[in-house]
Amino acid sequence: MQGTFFNFMADSTFMPPNGDAAMERKRAFDSCMGEGYEPNAIFLKTKDTFYIGSIVNRNTMKVVKNIPFNSLTNILQASALVRFIERPCYDKIKLNISPSNFMNTKIDFIIPGAADNVNKEFNDLFNNSKDAELEMSFWVNVEFTDMIGKILDTTANTNLLDYKKFLTDTANMVLIRSTSVTITSFYINTNKSVSASLQQALVNKPLVSFPDAEVKTYLSQVNDHRLKVEFNGIFQIMGQFMQAKEE
Repeated sequence: MQGTFFNFMADSTFMPPNGDAAMERKRAFDSCMGEGYEPNAIFLKTKDTFYIGSIVNRNTMKVVKNIPFNSLTNILQASALVRFIERPCYDKIKLNISPSNFMNTKIDFIIPGAADNVNKEFNDLFNNSKDAELEMSFWVNVEFTDMIGKILDTTANTNLLDYKKFLTDTANMVLIRSTSVTITSFYINTNKSVSASLQQALVNKPLVSFPDAEVKTYLSQVNDHRLKVEFNGIFQIMGQFMQAKEE
């Protein structure tokens, strides 16, 4: 299904699947994982994530049912249901947009103990940078296999039959592919040296907060003309939904 078929505006973590940020994420995925799938959902989640097999209402963008893995008959059946692809990638990719556009949010970091003008200097550089690079250390791709159809067509389990009812409801869609990354770093190159006050504030690589995110964020200075922002955690960044129907 196309991204225009569901109401991504109902969830602020989503972005239009055909925008600049979406294209940059797809480019980063392809450079590390090889040519990948065509995502129809571009989002940024560190909590309240969508699990593989999650059934989501197309209008509210809320999860209405998760697959009841504990209702599967054996471990082999469960393992055949999901395919994992993991790959490290330490290549730096030059971005065509600012880091904040890539993240789909303007971020105002607060450096502990730093004056307001120092925080403003750093945040302006991060949010407005036209010369930045991206490094994503580890990619995890999870895919739903066609085993789910075989299981649901033959099961008598009430939990699985209930899942099937939600799955085939035309108001819903199911997440069949999900991509996450860990330890995401942005390198911001500046035209002139950063101020002495900002350099001093970054000496100890301060840990700062990233609102509504379950990640640790570290700021540092590589040299007089290069800064680094490291998000240490797991980001779910894109996926693919489909609609199911019973034949």
